[in-house]
Amino acid sequence: MASLDDRLATVLISMFVGLTALSCMCYAVIFLQPDIQINPLSPKRATVAAAKITVAAPSPTLPPRPTEEPYPPTWTPSPTNTPGPTKTPTQTRTPTPTKTNTPTKTSTPTKTNTPIPPTLPPPPTNTPTPYPFVISSHSSKNNCADVGLEGTVNGADGLPLAGVTIEFGELGISGSRFQSTTNGNGRYTGLLLRGDGPHAYSAHDWFAYVVVNGEQASQPFTFTTDPIHARNRKGCDLHDDDKGNDAGCIEDPCRVSGTVQVKVINWQLQLFN
Repeated sequence: MASLDDRLATVLISMFVGLTALSCMCYAVIFLQPDIQINPLSPKRATVAAAKITVAAPSPTLPPRPTEEPYPPTWTPSPTNTPGPTKTPTQTRTPTPTKTNTPTKTSTPTKTNTPIPPTLPPPPTNTPTPYPFVISSHSSKNNCADVGLEGTVNGADGLPLAGVTIEFGELGISGSRFQSTTNGNGRYTGLLLRGDGPHAYSAHDWFAYVVVNGEQASQPFTFTTDPIHARNRKGCDLHDDDKGNDAGCIEDPCRVSGTVQVKVINWQLQLFN
């Protein structure tokens, strides 16, 4: 019994599928060829049927056209007014166009140069007043005791001046500033370095100038002093006839001619016109 139901269902499904496929084919054929015989709504047949209906329909009867009555016998047509000659219109004179003046070109404003103020003359340069004292001569000495400064101060007449102050010191050393005053012979002396200190083994730079009434009265004069002692290793025993070539030992500068341990500076007062 179950097998029979399965076969029946298969037959029904096959019929449904076949009918569906056949319907789709019919619609496809009608879509591609709308005038086919199987199409009940063929456009061609519908057009022919509509033409037959139009021919069979009766034409509408138009009402008769009214007959125009002739003019009554007593009516005299009015004479037609013959128009006179058309007056030729007077030629209108076209006014001469007014010449428009060319706009005046605005001149470019001239750049006014700002006057440069006149150059003022440079302020007068103050000529420094020359110092009254100048160096008349200077020389040097070697010395194995101390490093020092000495010299004389003379007036404009060449005579010695007493009571003139000489200020001196070491360059670059803060607070190194000392003074010496000339005696009745116009001579002065100053101790720069003692020969037994550590500074006696090196050179030094110095300055000196004249001071009058607390004011500087000459240009500063700078000079350098040489060491008094040489830094030799222990065992160097050099004599006056040695040249300093003994096993690297050098002779003390104080024994060499031309070394500077004492600087001699002589000052002179000058007169101005």
